[in-house]
Amino acid sequence: MQLIMVIVILVAILLAFLSYLIPKKLSVPLVVVGAIGLTMYIVVRHSFFDVLLPVSVMLITYISFSEIFDRDKWIKKEQLKKKVAISNVQMVDQNKDGRRIFVDSCLTILISSISILCLLFAPETYIVFKYLIGVHLIMMFAPFLNRVADYLFATIYALPEENKIIIISLFESRELPMRDLIDVKKESAPDVLRIHPIFTFLSEHRDYTKAFTTVLRLSFPGVTIYLTPSNPEWWYEQWRKDENEQRIEKVKQVYPLWHPKTIKRLLWKGYFVITVKGISAYTGLLFILISLKTPWYGIVLFILTWWLFNLYIADQLLITATDATKVTEGELYVIAQEIFSRAGITKTKLYLIDSPVYNGLATGMNIGKGTIMLTTATAKLSKSAVEAILAHEAIHIKKRDVLINQLARIIITAVIALNVYLFFDQIKLLADHFVLLMIFINIMMIAFIICLSLIAQWTEIRADYSGAKLLAEGSTQMAEGLRELALAQDGSINKALQYSTVDLKSAKENSYTERGSWLFRCIEFTFLPHPPLYWRIHTLLENRSWRKIKQTWLIARFKACLPDFCQRKSIHDSE
Repeated sequence: MQLIMVIVILVAILLAFLSYLIPKKLSVPLVVVGAIGLTMYIVVRHSFFDVLLPVSVMLITYISFSEIFDRDKWIKKEQLKKKVAISNVQMVDQNKDGRRIFVDSCLTILISSISILCLLFAPETYIVFKYLIGVHLIMMFAPFLNRVADYLFATIYALPEENKIIIISLFESRELPMRDLIDVKKESAPDVLRIHPIFTFLSEHRDYTKAFTTVLRLSFPGVTIYLTPSNPEWWYEQWRKDENEQRIEKVKQVYPLWHPKTIKRLLWKGYFVITVKGISAYTGLLFILISLKTPWYGIVLFILTWWLFNLYIADQLLITATDATKVTEGELYVIAQEIFSRAGITKTKLYLIDSPVYNGLATGMNIGKGTIMLTTATAKLSKSAVEAILAHEAIHIKKRDVLINQLARIIITAVIALNVYLFFDQIKLLADHFVLLMIFINIMMIAFIICLSLIAQWTEIRADYSGAKLLAEGSTQMAEGLRELALAQDGSINKALQYSTVDLKSAKENSYTERGSWLFRCIEFTFLPHPPLYWRIHTLLENRSWRKIKQTWLIARFKACLPDFCQRKSIHDSE
């Protein structure tokens, strides 16, 4: 079966790559024929009941690598290569040092080592663990492959007459108008722990650095570009936004990898990656505990203790993981303190995450340890919108929603575990019927996600409703604040897509403020932690009572799962 899994993964990657090279009219039937052919091969070599797991791995692998092997991005690359060939360009030469990609590779191996060890040495009886670990490794490897391709193949050109930068790489090329440039900064060296694809969170970094030399950081809507040009001072002068400003050298100092502060960050960020972004810590822990023949009550006690510890350090973990900085003065600080005072959470801390992504979050297990984090892009919205977002997050802190969601997670897990324990003999019978076992496992996972979504969405609509009471203009200000955030997200995402894909003018642009298709509404209402933004905005503008909002939300969750032709009422009546 291990050989079959390797073949399945390689074939899925090959099919994704062929879809990247050939037109969609040919690639779609090729993928279908390839997938059916591989499935039939597995059936012939094994049995029909052994097909489900390899096919699911093949699907996940294909989806993960299709994000890299994107046909539209290939077309964009060919267009840009032709443009460079006929334009007056200046090549932005970069310093290149093999140690740069070596460090990235070592960090990838280090973070994934627990998963790899479990995958190699866990017995076949732990097939569910091995399946989850394999999926995690596949999803981790895909963006790292993109990073390797950028290091090996990325070439950067400046077009002075058109005032643009063109980046041509193997899988993703970009055309960046300098009129969109928000800021350009210098850093003494690449901050690997910030820009490595494994460590990124609430950020959109594109790492084109090729050496441990001076870095130019170019901020555009939706994406931040990192380069190591051979002549950074000259290019910095060319790309500065305000040529009339007094030149003041501000170079951010990046500590080397062996510096104690960098090692401390690596420990925090590594712990964040394996516990929050990944699953290797949990699967590895369970594997070790089971291998040591730990009694069930010992496993439960250990997991509960570890969960409490993670909850206690959640705020510090996210602060370090995002490299956030504490806000202690300025207009944003004053706005936040006024909102926190109205909410009765004056001890709450405010942090800024340097990121072009529009988002904010609340963390901390209680009011005393509460922390609210905003991205720098979000902080640049209007004062009214920033107040609305802060009020929403303040209610999360006041109502201890982080703790509520974590308690819900552990209670739902305990209920599932208790049922497995009580009906263990019946479940054990499924071991002889692999398909039924996998169906049972997937039903449990889906039920788990739906229950968590139910609790999380309830806390979100409560934060909207109660947060509006902290604002001068009430529900209207909260709705308009969310609308401004959504429109900013739309603009940022569309800009980022325009940089790296073919012309989007003829394509329909998705919007967070508009009611989408039935499938997306169903997914958002049923599985995601936030209800759709369009629904939240509409509900706030109607200024309904809390009881009516809850009732409308529950009805909307049900009706969102029905196809459009089954929904006779309009959005205003049904959602």
